[in-house]
Amino acid sequence: MSRLAAALATFGLGALVALLGSPALLEAWLLGFVLVAGISAGALGMLMLGHLLHSKGLPAVRPTLEALAGAVPVAALLALPVLLGVEHLYPWAGDGAGWLAVPPWREAWFQPGLFRLRTLLALALWAVLAWWMARPGIHPWRAAIGLILLVPSSALAAQDWVMSRDPTWYGSLQGVAFIVQQGAAAMALALLLMVARRGLPEEERARGLERTLLTLAVATLWLWFVQFVVAYAADLPEEAHWYLRRMDGWGWFKLGFVVPALVLAIVFGGPPEWRPWRVAVVSALVLAAQVGHMLWLLRPDAPGIPPPPWLDALVLPVIGVAWTMWWLPALRRARLAGRLRPA
Repeated sequence: MSRLAAALATFGLGALVALLGSPALLEAWLLGFVLVAGISAGALGMLMLGHLLHSKGLPAVRPTLEALAGAVPVAALLALPVLLGVEHLYPWAGDGAGWLAVPPWREAWFQPGLFRLRTLLALALWAVLAWWMARPGIHPWRAAIGLILLVPSSALAAQDWVMSRDPTWYGSLQGVAFIVQQGAAAMALALLLMVARRGLPEEERARGLERTLLTLAVATLWLWFVQFVVAYAADLPEEAHWYLRRMDGWGWFKLGFVVPALVLAIVFGGPPEWRPWRVAVVSALVLAAQVGHMLWLLRPDAPGIPPPPWLDALVLPVIGVAWTMWWLPALRRARLAGRLRPA
């Protein structure tokens, strides 16, 4: 009943936001939707990698990753205001779309109906894959097939939800960076919950999980840098304009908060000794960088005036609670089953 209550509450909340149709409210909602949907997809990716590589640390975070990946259905409900208010969120869907100098094939791609269909198909695929992977035992072949499907669908989702706010520009590395960063955020949340519940594995496996998070954080930072260098070296107007819009005001936010948060996470995660408090700090910094980076990606290309900070501070926790109401009971049931299962 708890999942049904969460689904009904989320649907009612999303319907209310869609009916209100406030551009500022929809803008804040888009940020929350991208964050929770991305972390659920990232959890699914990390779960599959654990199966594929026979990771020794997987059992410690497997229940959390399965619960987060299984929350894709509630992310689909959270997508309702985005799908109904697409003309307020994406310039190509609004009345002023005619001024956009996009190639014909992109113009055909950026249609509200196709956008809605692609979003629903991606979320449905992730939900099926999460259900498929939630089976006892290790399933490397399922994981391999799942990753083949997850990676391109996640890249397309990143293109639709985030990058298409400027339909004249396409960054080939953005999809890869999106996938890696979602995996880092999902692993950070899983480790944070592991430390909070004191369900710590033996030190060697715990250190391996910490190294995994550190590797993902370094890969994320490297991909950010490579994207910028490639755009700078190419010297193309579309890439230049995309970055220039993020240098006026938002550049200081990225350089003063987002990048330092990720760098500090890497520095804190550097020492080889296992310390639960340090893992908690590293995980919190990675999650903070995730939220900040999504702001930096989305807000400079908002069609209207960005929402005030207090609206983000109100909407994000509401979406987070609705999302948590779905996966937390599943995580508790998994832990209870694990305790009751004979060794």
